[in-house]
Amino acid sequence: MGQMFMACAYDIENKICCVIDVDKFHANCYSYSGAVSSIHYLLRQAPYRVMWIGEYVRMENSEKFYKNISDFEKEEYLLGFSTIYNQEHFDFDEQDESYNQKVSFITQNNKLWNRISVWDISEEYFDWKNTQSVKYEGYLINHSKKLAVDLAEYYQKSKSYSKNIGTYAVDLIPPLTETGGGIDILFFDGLSTKTTENIATTWCGDLLQIVDELPEDYKIIDCCFIECKSRSIYCYFNYGINSECFIKDGNDLFSAVTLSIKSRKRISPRNIKAIEGDGYIDFTPILVP
Repeated sequence: MGQMFMACAYDIENKICCVIDVDKFHANCYSYSGAVSSIHYLLRQAPYRVMWIGEYVRMENSEKFYKNISDFEKEEYLLGFSTIYNQEHFDFDEQDESYNQKVSFITQNNKLWNRISVWDISEEYFDWKNTQSVKYEGYLINHSKKLAVDLAEYYQKSKSYSKNIGTYAVDLIPPLTETGGGIDILFFDGLSTKTTENIATTWCGDLLQIVDELPEDYKIIDCCFIECKSRSIYCYFNYGINSECFIKDGNDLFSAVTLSIKSRKRISPRNIKAIEGDGYIDFTPILVP
């Protein structure tokens, strides 16, 4: 069936949280997704900690492809889990007292949250019926790490295209704040070589906010998460092809790779050739020499 995810934004001091069932990671991680709209809205109002929590955090993981509860030590992360989970979601472990203490802490805090929903107000705020997207203006800042992403730059680099949706992007917040395993499915069919998959999960549970002006001592980082197929279609229609029919990405050729699920290492960089037929276009990946 695959790993299911819940998105949560939570304010530790005021015990306010917003929790949204987002199904599988690749179902609701886009600029047009209602869950993304809710989280963006909240972050434009005030700082919140954010986690895109996959259910595998509750499971034993001997091969360490993803994190589970035992890997999270800081109280602010456990409080994030407490917005969703309680005792009934975990098994007692006779061999691991630290694990049991974490489960107890999560259970104790589960009932203390004031739970809110901003789904409707966020759609109105972003004029979703007309825009079908959140705003990519200002900066997503990480107060915990004093880092920032220029949202306009992110969107420009990450734009993709689908016939059913139009122009959109994988939003940056779900990959940055997921607990693990989500991007492996998101990028199952490949990703642009410009993708910064190495920073996925590294903002999980951090205190985030969206602001108009960049704070003086915050560093802007390179950030983009780009699926191969949808970006190649976008580039084809916006940048065209070269004399050998390879799709361009701005002044460069569009290039993509696949990821090893176990090692997260990149495999087989390829350019994409677009062959136009009678009423169709055949996109063919060609191994880069």
